[in-house]
Amino acid sequence: MEQIETKLNTIGKAIAIIEIIQQTNRPMSIKEIAENLDMNKSSIHHHMKTLTEFGYLQKDGESRKYDIGLGLVRAGQSYLQRLDVRERGHYFLEQLSRKLSETVHMLVLDHNEVVYVDKVDVNHQPGALTCSSFIGHRTDVYSTAAGKVLMAHLERGDLREILRSVKMRSITEYTITDCDRYLEELVKVKQQGYSLDLQEHALGLQCIAVPVMNLHSQCVAAISVSCPVSIISREDLEDEILKQLKETGLQISRTMGYIPEQRNKGTN
Repeated sequence: MEQIETKLNTIGKAIAIIEIIQQTNRPMSIKEIAENLDMNKSSIHHHMKTLTEFGYLQKDGESRKYDIGLGLVRAGQSYLQRLDVRERGHYFLEQLSRKLSETVHMLVLDHNEVVYVDKVDVNHQPGALTCSSFIGHRTDVYSTAAGKVLMAHLERGDLREILRSVKMRSITEYTITDCDRYLEELVKVKQQGYSLDLQEHALGLQCIAVPVMNLHSQCVAAISVSCPVSIISREDLEDEILKQLKETGLQISRTMGYIPEQRNKGTN
């Protein structure tokens, strides 16, 4: 029992050291750390040395102060990367669908197709147009709003490679089938932060989508709202619905570790 308590005490001290540096949000000397933790320098010196050796702390050679190390950063990033975007996002999709009384989707890119990984449906009035999508369903990248969002955030080389493997055919009379025009559309999507599918994938149905970003500002998914053109105009789609959709996209992105760029403005 004494051995277990000693181990727990050792781990507890190491955690306390890391947490005090994190809370202070600046490099600290061993004296400062000891004083903040109400401990003797000698009692934490060994822990500081071990944490530094394993990369969980880093020591500045000139100031001799300690800061959070890259080992701890990598561990945190690894955890965030493993987060299931569907699991993290489902609650927010439910909230969005409830607010708008519309069907919402989450899709991810898989090779040259997009896959529906989540869907929250609503019951419209009898006779109203409904989505035939289902979780696990695969569809094309060029006629869907979510597909455009996911493609717009790819590196140029990856984008070209996918387009070489895709045969762009007319699904409806509104489908974009010209590659150059499609690439122009993707530039617009990236700039404005959202994409539209105006009956390009199904007649009578329109869709608007926004990206879900991770901690590296990479697009890992797209979320979309689908609604009949007979009920909602394009103007309404790009007004309140887009506002709510962007808010939801940002909420999910934050659970994936994403930090909006505007937070960093004016700090230089």
